[in-house]
Amino acid sequence: MNEELYEQLETEFLKYHIEDEVEDVLLELAEALADTGVIGRETTYKETLGRTEVEICGICETDEDDGDEVEVLVKWIKIGKKEFEIDDYLL
Repeated sequence: MNEELYEQLETEFLKYHIEDEVEDVLLELAEALADTGVIGRETTYKETLGRTEVEICGICETDEDDGDEVEVLVKWIKIGKKEFEIDDYLL
């Protein structure tokens, strides 16, 4: 993820009074996606942080080298009504 996108997410977090760090929230949401057990197709997960609904969309894949490990390609995150394209592996 590039620095500009990270700063945009930080600004959005401040706007909605989300006190957690951007990377902590992204990792937590990516882990929640992995915990859904849906492999190989796009899936979403929603969580409320404070009073704000945050939704993440990604594709979970099993690691070719270690079949127990799950990798998550995060496609986008929506904070409130604003969507940000991520397109990066977080796990």
